[in-house]
Amino acid sequence: MLAPAELLKTAGRALLLPASPADLPGARAWRRALIAGAKEDPTALEAARALASLSPGLEVDAACAEGRWLGLREVRRARYDVACLLLGGGSGMRGNLLAALSGAPVLAAMGKSGRWYLLERPPISPLTPRWWARAVLTLLLCALHLAVVETLLFSDAVWRLLPMPPSLPDPGPPAGRAVTFIVPAHNHRHLMDFCLPPLLAEAGDEHEIIVVDDASEDATAEHVRQTYPRVRLLRLEKNLGFAGAVKAGIAASNTPLFALINSDVQVRPGFLSALLPHFDREDVFAVCARIELSHGSQVETGRVAPAFSGLLEPHHLPPTEGGPILYAGGASSVFHRARYRALGGLDAIYHPFYWEDIDLGYRAWRRGWRSVFEPAASVLHQRRATIGSHYGDAFAEETFLRNGLIFIWKNIRDRELLTRHLVYVWVKLAREVLRGEARLCRALLRALPALPAALLRRWRCRRRGDLPDRYILSAAHPAGGEDR
Repeated sequence: MLAPAELLKTAGRALLLPASPADLPGARAWRRALIAGAKEDPTALEAARALASLSPGLEVDAACAEGRWLGLREVRRARYDVACLLLGGGSGMRGNLLAALSGAPVLAAMGKSGRWYLLERPPISPLTPRWWARAVLTLLLCALHLAVVETLLFSDAVWRLLPMPPSLPDPGPPAGRAVTFIVPAHNHRHLMDFCLPPLLAEAGDEHEIIVVDDASEDATAEHVRQTYPRVRLLRLEKNLGFAGAVKAGIAASNTPLFALINSDVQVRPGFLSALLPHFDREDVFAVCARIELSHGSQVETGRVAPAFSGLLEPHHLPPTEGGPILYAGGASSVFHRARYRALGGLDAIYHPFYWEDIDLGYRAWRRGWRSVFEPAASVLHQRRATIGSHYGDAFAEETFLRNGLIFIWKNIRDRELLTRHLVYVWVKLAREVLRGEARLCRALLRALPALPAALLRRWRCRRRGDLPDRYILSAAHPAGGEDR
């Protein structure tokens, strides 16, 4: 069983939602703020500067000024608009407790690395029969999820008693620089004219393009066959999802490298000339290009760093410099074909979409093979032009959360990270009861049938690398590690 001390240690972390100061609610209208630390503490000064930059005329108080701690009654009477806790600063438990009990409508926190978090306090719903029914369901799901985590820990303990299976051999550097562009498409006829013309110009006569028509019903195959005769068309009779379509495309190719390009992605000139030199390094698995969104946002850039709050949370950093990344996105990257096959390829357990490329990149890091970001290569991405148009945003977000749970069950072996995951899910389920929502409940119920397959893959992955989770999260983070 998990020790109560471990659960208590991670409960606070599960309540922290990653955020930026500008995203904190009502930031522009704040008039008074409380910082948990002492006035001369460098961490408190940094937090005060960050808050003051958001709202002109903001008055910032410190919980400890001139050697005197503010009293609780004094703090509550001040009616602060925001209170900021300090994770790892000089505030200690007393300062953070004062900030948490200040009564401020917004509770924020800043970590040692300068990363910000939001402590959300959901409203309590009336105790109606429906609320009680949701509460009972939440307790049952929490108990069920505890059983899942205990099963993972038990399976790992059994594995440690068995002899270590021999690792599969490393295929070594790619035997050339020829590339096959693989474009999975399901009912994407309207995107072919957006994607293929610049791709044909980039491929030239040296490289190949394969469009995998994943059982489309909108004449995608006919349009490609008639309009783009230079493109090789592979039509599937049954819809296999993203992972299945990519697997079929790779099986039909024979080049040492391949590129995954979504049908809603348009490559820029010089794409290959910037990416291919990275494969001169012996440990490179994949290289990702800079992603530009059609509306100019930087929600998705290609330069992905990991964070772990209970689920793995990939977040995109500004695409200013190259370096290691958590994974190379399956929409705009070039991959080492032999190493891809050695890892077993994209996993169909995440059907119909999301997390396949994250899972693949994580397994490559487990083996010691890096994914790299190259800002000199770029693509234009019409974000969610494919998934959002066919499934809807609500289903897509729920599927992302469902597959995030499966990823943890399949890949994470570190005991403390699994404890964080357990508490994170419990807190989120309780929050949903209070809010009258059920997104995580549905995602968890949809994920549970995949647990046996995830456990089987968890065992099989032992032969494909055994680097620790904490090493991976650190090595794949170009901007430094997470808050501890």
